[in-house]
Amino acid sequence: MTQRSRIDLINNLSSNLLPVSQRSNILVPGFLWFSISWLYVVALSLYLGPLRVGALNALITNPQFVFESFVGLVSGALFCTIAFQESIPGLHRKWLVQLSFLVALIWVACYTVGLSFPAVDPSIIGKRAHCVLEAYLYSMPPMLVGYLLIYKRFPVDTIRAGLFIGISAGMLPALFMQISCMYDPLHILTHHLGPALVVIISGAVLGMVFRKR
Repeated sequence: MTQRSRIDLINNLSSNLLPVSQRSNILVPGFLWFSISWLYVVALSLYLGPLRVGALNALITNPQFVFESFVGLVSGALFCTIAFQESIPGLHRKWLVQLSFLVALIWVACYTVGLSFPAVDPSIIGKRAHCVLEAYLYSMPPMLVGYLLIYKRFPVDTIRAGLFIGISAGMLPALFMQISCMYDPLHILTHHLGPALVVIISGAVLGMVFRKR
């Protein structure tokens, strides 16, 4: 192919192209996934059992309990945001990723501090016999749905997308167990946050599988 014919070919292929808008909106799909996931967790949790007695009152009147719950909610929303950002090249923000991990560490630190200074007096009131299994039941389906939504938008880094959406999904039950299961910082770290690690790893593995595809 000569230089002239190559130029003519390029001109012919590009002559009828129409301008398109930049695909940079991740707020709508991210918000929908986060909201629907929360509705799923709340509805299923209430179907399987009642809230812990006095939990809602503590959520209103106990500043420490309110703070650790709020930080967890913000952390989940941040990881949802950076997970969906992975589906758009150039939208990844290093400072936002760093902020997300910082807030998550603060959230975990709340329960670590709670080992000595718990927000609520530890007790077995509201204990769910199978809270670990419930945690997987609450988080795995949202994680899978969220990852597929991101993957359909062609993420640049599938592993990172799986990791981030796994963290956000894993936080859903860990946070709601604040009011639906017994409150004890050690129990929270082992039985509520522990399963979240499995979900996070599963998200990363899912990203590895789809990366090969």
